[in-house]
Amino acid sequence: MIMLKSFFRRISKDFRQKELMPLKLIFFIHASTLYVLYPYLTIHMRELGINVEETAIMSSITPLVAIVMPPLAGMLADRIGNFRILLSIFSTFGGLAALLLLLVPIGRVTVDFPERIVMDLGCEGRNGSLLHTMSQAHPCEMQLESEIAVKVESCGFVCRVETNNETDRGLILRSRLYTVQHLNFQTGVNTSYKYIVAQSDLSTSTSQQEDIKERRQLRNNEFFKTTIRQVSKTHYFFPTDQLFSFSCTSPSGHVQDTDNFTIEASHKMHRNYTSCAFDSLIKSKDNINRTINYHLYKSKMKSLKQDEEDLQEERQRYLTEEMSWTGGDFRRSICNDPDSTDNQITIHMRLYDHEANLEATERVLSANECNKKCIVTLPRNAMCTNMNMEIEYNIKLTFWLYLGIRVFIGIIGGTTFAMFEGAVIAILREQEADYGLQRIYGSIGGMISSPLSGILIDYASRGKGYTDFRPAFYLYAALKLGSGVLMLLINLEFKAPARNVVRDVLTVLRNIETAVLFLACFILGTAWGYIESFLFWLIQDLGGSRSLMGITVAVGGIAGIPLLALSGPIISKIGHANVLFIGFVFYAIRLVGYSLIYDPWLTLIFEALESVTTSLSFTAAVTYAAKLSTTSTDSSIQGLLGGVYYGVGKGSGSLIGGYLMKYFGTRPTYRIFAVVTLVTGIIYFIFNMTYLKKRSQLEGNDIVKRKPKKINEQDSPEKHTTDISLDEKPRSERIINKSTMENDNKAFLKEESQNNKKMNEPNLTQIEAIRNARNIDGIEQNPIRTHENKLTTKDNAIRTKIKESDTQESCFINPNFETDNLDQSKITVENEQSTSQNDKHID
Repeated sequence: MIMLKSFFRRISKDFRQKELMPLKLIFFIHASTLYVLYPYLTIHMRELGINVEETAIMSSITPLVAIVMPPLAGMLADRIGNFRILLSIFSTFGGLAALLLLLVPIGRVTVDFPERIVMDLGCEGRNGSLLHTMSQAHPCEMQLESEIAVKVESCGFVCRVETNNETDRGLILRSRLYTVQHLNFQTGVNTSYKYIVAQSDLSTSTSQQEDIKERRQLRNNEFFKTTIRQVSKTHYFFPTDQLFSFSCTSPSGHVQDTDNFTIEASHKMHRNYTSCAFDSLIKSKDNINRTINYHLYKSKMKSLKQDEEDLQEERQRYLTEEMSWTGGDFRRSICNDPDSTDNQITIHMRLYDHEANLEATERVLSANECNKKCIVTLPRNAMCTNMNMEIEYNIKLTFWLYLGIRVFIGIIGGTTFAMFEGAVIAILREQEADYGLQRIYGSIGGMISSPLSGILIDYASRGKGYTDFRPAFYLYAALKLGSGVLMLLINLEFKAPARNVVRDVLTVLRNIETAVLFLACFILGTAWGYIESFLFWLIQDLGGSRSLMGITVAVGGIAGIPLLALSGPIISKIGHANVLFIGFVFYAIRLVGYSLIYDPWLTLIFEALESVTTSLSFTAAVTYAAKLSTTSTDSSIQGLLGGVYYGVGKGSGSLIGGYLMKYFGTRPTYRIFAVVTLVTGIIYFIFNMTYLKKRSQLEGNDIVKRKPKKINEQDSPEKHTTDISLDEKPRSERIINKSTMENDNKAFLKEESQNNKKMNEPNLTQIEAIRNARNIDGIEQNPIRTHENKLTTKDNAIRTKIKESDTQESCFINPNFETDNLDQSKITVENEQSTSQNDKHID
């Protein structure tokens, strides 16, 4: 209950600061831009055909730019001071640059084969074998099931057509008029059947190439009863369903005996067989419009070794060993074609290009070698293990073009990040506010924008065989433009330009505590980079939708709000380093959890832990860096921190993770990262307890620092005699109260500080009175010496002020002054100054 009251009290008190309202709004929109697009870029690369290895390389090279640009941008920002216009320009250009990724062409595409395989079914002479023949147009890695359900779709004639002209092949398949000529050798009757196919009975599908690019799905031409189709390299199927049909009989049925066997011998020979036959050609014109409905049958097949003709025709034949025609027991099958020797079939087809209009010429092509066959379909997964294939286009163009644009976006994004974080820290110091409370509004923005982006992507992808990411890119560009406009509202006029940024930054970096912080952030950034790059990849492999991907971000944001609000007291209570150690532990838990789940919705459980790994731990890292930096190096140090975390860390996580996934698999890679983060966290904790804690220069979570005092170049002694050296301050002001350590920042302790100053004023007055008394005694004892020391006192006072100013700029003086020597020369100088003042007064 106390924590809940503290939560709402801190938020409401912070919300009443009107000067921070533009900053909150910018945090909301700026975080929305990060979560609306960047989590989806990995699967966008996958959609373009960039594989896991190439994704790892690209995801590692792109963030490396961030290690260069943020520090440079931060130094530039510190040098300029009021850089809001430059920040607005970079934000706007970042949104427009992201749209260039939509222009990158597909490099390779994974295409799904049709769910059913189309084959032709035929007989080998009288009492021959029943054969299924499959075209090799769609490669099949064969693995036959024991029982395969087969459906007869249509029957007709398969004819050999010799043509090497690719145009003629296309015209044959689009032919709408052909004539079947039947010559009976026994009777000498020549009968013709003319087939005219209506436009509505032809396939309206686009070309196969458009199917591949638009739908990523190959489809069968399902107009089985009306359209001509190619069944092998030189053989074409012409549907003539009304002329004959295919059927099988049970062993008890009558089988026509065409040999010299008696009926009894025939029954004896076929009693354990299922006999199939193509019926004789119809003789009555009254049956020309009959409709034949086929049903499923089950078959047991085995593949035949390809002979020379099969290789030339690019086909694979399968022998039907046993079949069940009516759902009964499986029996061996035989096939009979009674018209195979007594009839000759010739097909004349008209070749006419309907799309060429008046320029087309009509031709007739004839085929003589024709046999009765039927078209059947069966499930692909019952015969083949490969359900898709990869088609490669210009993958080099795709890779380098995408990488170049990502690097360009990284340059702009890294620059914007460093400037934005520097502006945030500067404003918070000026307003004496809390960093974690401002990040709450960024989390809210991510909670809204990421699920919204996922929903829009799913909506745009409906009915398509691929994922349409355009809504995410458009939304990202709009938010970046809005963010650029809002950045013009922030006030940075108070921020003075730095005089020597490089020197100040190097001074901060020489601190061992800063170096260890950056190393810890590198490992944390590596774990974050791997999860950021490949979590959505894992969710996609588990069958999760883009909407679920957006929800994962929302869950992490919701869980992080309480920790962001209370981050100040938490960090003050247990310390920055301990919070970072907790972040290491929770990263290990998240990574192990991802490696164990198989339901994509279970990722939400571990995404809730992002409240600790990102919201709390990164807030601790930012405030830790702010404490270690100075007012003149805010943007530079924050830029370096962002470069280490979001740049080198994320890039290393993506690169190492991608290669580990390639060689070890997805789940082992998550466990490897979990072990590395846990071990690193333990080492960091031990190092902090044994070394850093003994020499730590920080207390609390206060990022609010005094501004460096300006050194006045005038030599007026009055401006030096009124200052009291830090060593002369009473002990009550130098010792930090224990309760102050438990508060998150000085913004909420302003009143307490003022009260302490009032309480200390009597003590200061007493000290001044005592020193004045001592000075008067000294004057009485040696007035000549006092007059001689006036000039040296003036010079010493100036040197003392310069030394104090340099000490404040370096920010490495231990705030605990209990061990300072009160007999330093500073006190002597101040006393001499007082003497000079008193001497003047006496005179």
